Amino acid sequence: MNFKTLGEKIGLEEDEDRELVELFMETGMADFDRLKGAIEAGNAQQVVRSAHTIQGAAGNMGIMNIYEVAKRIELAAGENHLDSVAGEVESLKGLFDEVARFVQA
Repeated sequence: MNFKTLGEKIGLEEDEDRELVELFMETGMADFDRLKGAIEAGNAQQVVRSAHTIQGAAGNMGIMNIYEVAKRIELAAGENHLDSVAGEVESLKGLFDEVARFVQA
């Protein structure tokens, strides 16, 4: 993820870009926690909602790798295939961790 390029693309200064990414992480991790809880509870509808929220926020930020993974989770959950999303959820967590390292740098 190249956040400097992202900031330039949407007309933000680096400090503004960092603030937006921090906000994305704050809300995104809350959505991720809801997603994991819904998977553990077998609640496909909540998985769809949480994945869709993550997908939308990531798409708005231009963080397309998170967008794509969340989209795959949403589609699988929409077809009630929660058993097939474990790997995708781990990938999503790894991508969030990558963004968190940027924020902490």
